[in-house]
Amino acid sequence: MEFEYNKADIKSLLKKFKIANVEDIGFFITNVIEKKEKEKEPIPLYKERSYGIFDNKAKDEYIFKKFENIREIIRNS
Repeated sequence: MEFEYNKADIKSLLKKFKIANVEDIGFFITNVIEKKEKEKEPIPLYKERSYGIFDNKAKDEYIFKKFENIREIIRNS
């Protein structure tokens, strides 16, 4: 209801100043709150404490290769 009073006030003011021939004013109202993304904190990196020295006792070839890939990642970091 308050919106209608504000709309009527705007119409009367526009007519009073004779800016234009105002018959009706269109409005678009939304109640959606604009969401702002928060900055994500960077994940802290840490110094690697391992040297990649371990026994790879995997018998499955696929798992053996995965462990070796992990070993290389540790050595290169």
